[in-house]
Amino acid sequence: MVEILPMQDREREKELLLTVDEAGENARILTMTERGELLGWVAVEISDAALRILKLSAGKYDFSRPPQGEEAFILDTLVRSAASYGETFGADRIETAFPDFYSFLALRGFEVDEHRACTPMSTIVKYG
Repeated sequence: MVEILPMQDREREKELLLTVDEAGENARILTMTERGELLGWVAVEISDAALRILKLSAGKYDFSRPPQGEEAFILDTLVRSAASYGETFGADRIETAFPDFYSFLALRGFEVDEHRACTPMSTIVKYG
């Protein structure tokens, strides 16, 4: 069973957040695990009613090419889980200034320009 949860090991979370540019004091790491094995993680922060995706990690995937198979599944699941987390805490939109991921997000309905990708929360989190 795959699980997505906020990172429980706060010391490890702090270490990972040190690798994330622009991570503020409210940034969190959500992890994707299967049978205890870490598959990937996403750093997020809520600011001004926006969920900001700060960094994505899916194993050894380095964004030098489009994600394939399991990589795409992990990244897509992390984005959707991050959106759910943001919606739970009052975010009404998702933003990222993570350019290596813009083409992936554009395929999922995000508006993309040279500075950011953005979409209303309803693009990812379906209501009703």
